[in-house]
Amino acid sequence: MTCELDVLAGDAGVGDIVEVVDRDGAAIVADFVDTDWLDRFNRAIDPAVERARRVPFDNPAIDSFLGEHTVRLHGLLAKAPSFVDLMIEPRLLAMMDHWLLPRCSSYLFSAGELIEVRGGETAQRFHVDDGSWPVWPRRGAGLLQMNVMVAATDFTCSNGATLVAPGSHRWESGRLPGKGEVAQVVMPRGSIAVIRGDCLHAGGTNTDGTRRRALSLSWCLGWLRTVENTWLTLPLDVVAGLPPRARELLGYEIYDGSADEVRSGFLGYYEMGSPRVLFED
Repeated sequence: MTCELDVLAGDAGVGDIVEVVDRDGAAIVADFVDTDWLDRFNRAIDPAVERARRVPFDNPAIDSFLGEHTVRLHGLLAKAPSFVDLMIEPRLLAMMDHWLLPRCSSYLFSAGELIEVRGGETAQRFHVDDGSWPVWPRRGAGLLQMNVMVAATDFTCSNGATLVAPGSHRWESGRLPGKGEVAQVVMPRGSIAVIRGDCLHAGGTNTDGTRRRALSLSWCLGWLRTVENTWLTLPLDVVAGLPPRARELLGYEIYDGSADEVRSGFLGYYEMGSPRVLFED
């Protein structure tokens, strides 16, 4: 691993971040998330992390990918309500506007996941997050989703910091990184890694036993099914208390594709209208 990702300052403008990520497929932005906020979030989510139990899929490929020594949690909005602050963070959404709106009339919050890599975990296989969907809709569709990984604890070379292959978003399909083509996302807590959905990356190996905790957030084109089924993890009373923009990102608004360049239709009806009526007085 002889290459490195660019590290931008925490006050970097959206345009600067977009430029580097479009060039390299990924970038680190230091000091993006307030560490006091992280302390509060970690305290709120700790009980759920300690209660979590790994549920095998009985599929070796999936079990290996998700990790034998990794805790993963969805439903973060219900477990630690302050997570919504990240989900609708203005600079993050401005980035999503840039990358996703050219291919849809509105985008969705695809998944919010806590990923805690523990001692003994081995590296994942390299993958692209756009691979969550079948091959046929990816052909010619361009970028399908964007991922932001927040360092909730320090990411180090020995505790499983994420691996990224810079520039791989421009490689031919099926190519894997060779020697000298992998960078490790080493960053202090509060930093973020912005990773394109078509950029190869993987979880790293944890050799020192230190718990490496990340918050992974992803947004996808509005006409795709989201990775996380938030309609099951979030009760309606929790959704009702969220800001309107958060509810829209969770799918509680109709998708109007009539103005799209591809001239699509309407998706997400509730009683032949918009789901937002569920929250109107």
